[in-house]
Amino acid sequence: MIVVPDAGPLIYLAGARHLGLLPALYTEVVVSRSVFDEVVVRGAGLPGATEVSEARWLRVEDAPPDPLLLRFLDHGEASAIPLAERLHAALLADDADARRIAAARGLVVVGTLGVLLAAKNRGLIPAVAPIVRQMESLGMYVSDSLRNRVLQLAGEG
Repeated sequence: MIVVPDAGPLIYLAGARHLGLLPALYTEVVVSRSVFDEVVVRGAGLPGATEVSEARWLRVEDAPPDPLLLRFLDHGEASAIPLAERLHAALLADDADARRIAAARGLVVVGTLGVLLAAKNRGLIPAVAPIVRQMESLGMYVSDSLRNRVLQLAGEG
């Protein structure tokens, strides 16, 4: 399956040194130019920028943002959703509005914590909890209820 990530999951997976889970779990990882620029160009010097810029397995595509989506979402999300639709790909996003809109448009939606669960289920990582803690230390917000649910699903609750 192809996955189209938004900036947040790229930043947090890279910052936690687990960006390589994406090509291990998905047949192809494609980002919009807007998302790439958000992470690598405007995010230069911040967590994830170097890792994403050096990821040779990451395909960057020009994908203009959907003008209607720009009323509700940022440029990255508004370009990732139509790109995922065009490629018949899953959307990797954590933003609630982006996830809701993508699901309403018929896309498969996965979040960063869903990537960690899939990785643990496939034996790619030994535990989810330390990676979640690391991502939270980078600024990722995870509600207590979501963290508890994910850790329970991972057999770590």
